[in-house]
Amino acid sequence: MTVVIRLIKTAITVAVAYGVYRFLYASILKGAEKLGKELRMKNTLRIILLTITFVIALMVVLGIWRVNLLPYVTALGIGGIAVGLAIQEPLSNFISGLLVIFTGKLHENDVVEIDGITGIVEVVNYNHTVLRTFDGKHVLVPNKQVWNQRLINYWPTNVRRFTLKVSVSYGSDLEKVLEILRKCIEEEPFVEKSPERSNSIVFAEFGSSSIDFNVNFWVQRQNYFDALNSLANRIKRELEANGIVIPFPQLDVHIKERVL
Repeated sequence: MTVVIRLIKTAITVAVAYGVYRFLYASILKGAEKLGKELRMKNTLRIILLTITFVIALMVVLGIWRVNLLPYVTALGIGGIAVGLAIQEPLSNFISGLLVIFTGKLHENDVVEIDGITGIVEVVNYNHTVLRTFDGKHVLVPNKQVWNQRLINYWPTNVRRFTLKVSVSYGSDLEKVLEILRKCIEEEPFVEKSPERSNSIVFAEFGSSSIDFNVNFWVQRQNYFDALNSLANRIKRELEANGIVIPFPQLDVHIKERVL
């Protein structure tokens, strides 16, 4: 009968712990929503809350079954050196994961490059960070690597500047070219226009077969692909409408006849 009672208490403990976890998670989400703040670590928050409630529930269950951990801890101490060597790498990743989480070095949905791997952050686990690459792969990056390696965040804010290279022929009227490029930027709805984010056209170089300009413009993250495609089409269309040639590399081959 005692075993049955303990089983019932264990089941109740697990159920209550899971209910508390769900309640806390939902309460934090609702609280953030009421404050008008976006939680950028939802999946990571879920893992942390689940871990805390699991550990508490485990301690309660051990108490229900009157399990004394002292003999196990003592036995573990005998082989402490071997165990320490075995868990050295996981422990290092775990500590690095805590540092990544609590310092805010990474957030979910960030587009980052870590040690040459580029992708979108899906979740920061205790031991590894999950990246989803742009070709649909899932890459597990150890948190020790995330913490120690150089990290590039491609979208630290929701707005970012890009550069589009535009080439025109040497016979073009450069004043007219600059006027058209400015007009294209001003008329393109996907390009951000504000005093603190200035768009510009800058001379790049005298190329081998063209004069090159860099068109620098700001876009919202959600408009990234639309902005690139739309602005490129607009520039090409306006240049062609004004008789300005966009050149392509050409190679002249001269063949000399050899008289024998």
